[in-house]
Amino acid sequence: MARYVMANRRAGKFHEFEKEASRRALDSGFKRLFSTNVDVVNDLNPADPLARRMMVFDADPDEVAAKAASLPTDVMVEREILHYPVPSVAGLDAAVISEVAAGPQVGFNAFVTGGGGRLLGATVILIAVDAFNRQHRITLVTDAAGSATFPLPMNLQPAALVVLPAGGFWSMVVRTPVNGAAIDCPPIADVGPLDWWHKALGIQQFDSQRGTGIKVGVIDTGAGPHGCLAHVVRVGAFINGAHDPAGTGDVDSHGTHVAGTIGAIPVTATERAGIAAGVTLMAARVFAGPDTGASQADIANAIDELSRNRRADLINMSLGADAPSVIEQDAIQDALQRGTLCLCAAGNDGGAVSWPAAFDESVAVSAIGLKNTAPAGSLSAGRLPTSSTMFGAGNLYLSNFSNFGSQVDCTSPGVGIIATVPERFGLTRPYAAMDGTSMASPVACGALAALLANSPTYAALTGTARAEEARAILGLNCQSIGLAAIFQGRGMLRVP
Repeated sequence: MARYVMANRRAGKFHEFEKEASRRALDSGFKRLFSTNVDVVNDLNPADPLARRMMVFDADPDEVAAKAASLPTDVMVEREILHYPVPSVAGLDAAVISEVAAGPQVGFNAFVTGGGGRLLGATVILIAVDAFNRQHRITLVTDAAGSATFPLPMNLQPAALVVLPAGGFWSMVVRTPVNGAAIDCPPIADVGPLDWWHKALGIQQFDSQRGTGIKVGVIDTGAGPHGCLAHVVRVGAFINGAHDPAGTGDVDSHGTHVAGTIGAIPVTATERAGIAAGVTLMAARVFAGPDTGASQADIANAIDELSRNRRADLINMSLGADAPSVIEQDAIQDALQRGTLCLCAAGNDGGAVSWPAAFDESVAVSAIGLKNTAPAGSLSAGRLPTSSTMFGAGNLYLSNFSNFGSQVDCTSPGVGIIATVPERFGLTRPYAAMDGTSMASPVACGALAALLANSPTYAALTGTARAEEARAILGLNCQSIGLAAIFQGRGMLRVP
C-alpha cells in the first residue's frame, strides 16, 4: 500500500459550470474506480460545488496505475509528495543519512551557556561519522542546567555539535567536539526595529503602516505564540487532507520566524520589525510536527483557503520537495488566476531549484548574506561561498547553501536573519537568528507587499492581471548586486 492524493482541477476554469463539471468528474471517477480496495485517510468534500475536493487514501500502487488512465482529464491522482521546511542548519548536515542505531554506547556530554548562564531549551545536534565516513545525527534539548548527554554508539566519532538556542542567542557550531564540551552562544544584540537586511532593501526607518492594505498568507509550521505576532490571523491546520480551523500554533520555530520576518510589530523600541508590519498577515499550518512532511494535499488546501476564501495578495512558502506535484501546481495556477502570487524558497542544498519554487507560476527566491554580520563560530558566519563568482557588490554574497538556476526570479537576504520564535521555556517575545532561502523568501515577500501597497495600478486590477502586475512590480524594483542571473535572478528588491 502507498499513499495517494486525488483532486479535481480548478486552474483554467473561469466559469461556474466548468468548475462544477470538474468536481462532478472527481466524484464519479472515485466512485467508479476507487470506492473499493482503498483506505480513505481523509476526504475534504466541501458543500460548495465550486470548491476543490481533495482526497487522501492508501491503495495498491499497481491498482492505482492501472485505473488512473481511465480517469477524466479533470481528475488528478498522484503519489503523496512530502515537503519539508528548510531548517536553520541547512547546508551543514545535508549528507546526514540517519539517526543512529542502537548498540554499545558511551555518554557524550555537552553544556550550553549564554550570557553567563546555562541555557534551557536549546536544541543540540550531535553529528557523528562511522568508519565509512557516513554521517549520523542525534538531537537533544538541553535541561535547566544547559546539559545534553548523548548516547553515542562506540563505532561513531563526533564530527560536529550544532546548538540552536530557543531564543536570544546566536546558533553555534563546534567542529570535532570533545566530550564535556562547553558551547557559549553570544547574545543577540537589541538593535531596534531595523537590521542589515532592512537597510539592504533600502528601508531606512520603521513604518508601522508599511504594507497596509495587502494581505499576505504564510504556509508553514504555524505561528506563535509571540507578543509581536498577536495580530496574525490563524486560518487553521491542514494535515493529511483535513482542515482543523483551530490548529495553527507553531509545532517548530520555522513558521514563527517566517511570519515575523514579514510582519512582526515590535512591542518595544529594541525589537526587530517585520519588513511590512502593516500587512494583514495570515498563517496556515501544513506540518503535523517538527520532523514530519507536508503533502501536496495539505499545501494545495492551504493555498485554496488563503487565496479563494481569504483573498491573499501574496503567499509565502518556505518549504520544498525534490519532485513536482501537478495538484500543487494546479492550486498555484488557480491562485494566480484569482490574483494571488506565490513566493517560494529556492532550496538549501546548493543544487537545482526545488518545488514549488521551480514552477513557472511561482517566484523563486535565492539567499544572500552580508559579510561580517554574524559572530565567529556561529552557523551564520559559516555561509560564505568558496567560489569568487558568488561574491557580489557591497560585501554581499550568494550563500553556500542556496539553490540556484534559471528559475530564480530574485534574491534576498537570508543569512543571519533575526526574527520571532515561539515563547517557550519561559522566554518572553524571543528572537533567534536563522539562515536559509526559507528566510530570504519572506524578506522578499515583505518587500513586495510594501511595494504593492503603494501602487494604484495594482490596487485597481483583479484576477490574473493583478497577480501578473505584482510580478511586474517585483521585476521593475529589483537591483542587480553583481551576480550572474542564475544566482540572483533580476537582483534584490529595493523599497523606496
